Amino acid sequence: MKHTRLRRILSPLRGLCAVLCALSLILALGACAPAETVLGWFGGKWVDDKPYENYKMGDFIKLGAYKGVEAEFVTLEEYIGLIFAQYGAVLGIADDPAKTVISEGDLVHFDFEGSAPGISEENKAGMKGTTLLVIGSGNFIPGFEDQMIGQGRDKEFDVTVTFPEEYGPEGSPQAELNGKEVVFKCTVYKIGGPSEKITDEGVFNLTQGEFATLADFEVLFQEDVVGYNQHMAFDAAFDNAAILKLPSKEQKYWDGRLADIAAGSGMSPEDFAMQAGFESAQEYRDEQVVNELFLYAVAQKEGITVTDEDVQELLAEIRAEGYQGTDAELYSEFGGKGYFLRHLTREKVTKFLYENAKGVPAEAE
Repeated sequence: MKHTRLRRILSPLRGLCAVLCALSLILALGACAPAETVLGWFGGKWVDDKPYENYKMGDFIKLGAYKGVEAEFVTLEEYIGLIFAQYGAVLGIADDPAKTVISEGDLVHFDFEGSAPGISEENKAGMKGTTLLVIGSGNFIPGFEDQMIGQGRDKEFDVTVTFPEEYGPEGSPQAELNGKEVVFKCTVYKIGGPSEKITDEGVFNLTQGEFATLADFEVLFQEDVVGYNQHMAFDAAFDNAAILKLPSKEQKYWDGRLADIAAGSGMSPEDFAMQAGFESAQEYRDEQVVNELFLYAVAQKEGITVTDEDVQELLAEIRAEGYQGTDAELYSEFGGKGYFLRHLTREKVTKFLYENAKGVPAEAE
């Protein structure tokens, strides 16, 4: 599946998981804007009050078709499948009732609980759980998987292993397990192979027990799927546009924004950009500008505007998160009123492109 341009820009600036929230982009970029952009009030408005207000967009970008374009959309199931693929996790277990004992290569679903004299409660908790394990994968302590071979389902049995001498770094809580003999009580519930569909066991295993069922996990990502498909619609429409040149004023603006964002993360602009998936700070900056040119060109052609009511709604959301102050104080804290307008314009245009795209099934990689 191809990489989405807008997703690449936005996702590093939101907190990762990625549960894509409109407010989080503003909150994640809460550092002050460049001094030349937001110095205070000038004639009753911020310097960056209305981004791109005086631009003749045709000098910078030539729009192609952006309505009715085909975009590769994913379903909720496919989106969660991408998460499993990202972490290399099995979707779940396909139980084989004919398998009554464990063999090399089997996928098993089992409980385990380790115990040994003198073990702290923290380490006891870490040696207890329910998981999926491919026998022979080497994912457990050496000797553990070998002792599971030949064991049957629905019966408790012991596995005794000795932890490696250098299992835990010196001074860490896990160091007390170095060279320690531990007895694990295990019960196997299912024996089979990998499932072709996402199962409750797969979700439980992927999230280390935070979510017990696929239904619970799906609730977490329902909004994300819409956000993902919005970005796919953006990508499809953007591919039909041609950038003619970049405005130096906006490049300077994003140089400052990147410097502030990076400083807030304790990194240099170059390091932050590279961590976000770009080859340089310049590439990061220019891709921000390129995307904004496209967004504002569509906004101007379609008459999409951000109202004072939209801004006040966003301010209300920020205050609901615990931030206090006058409108002017919040503008200053979060990068200027102009940045609010940039963010809200991005939201509105991206939604417009999504609603006017023709969704097609995503192609398999």
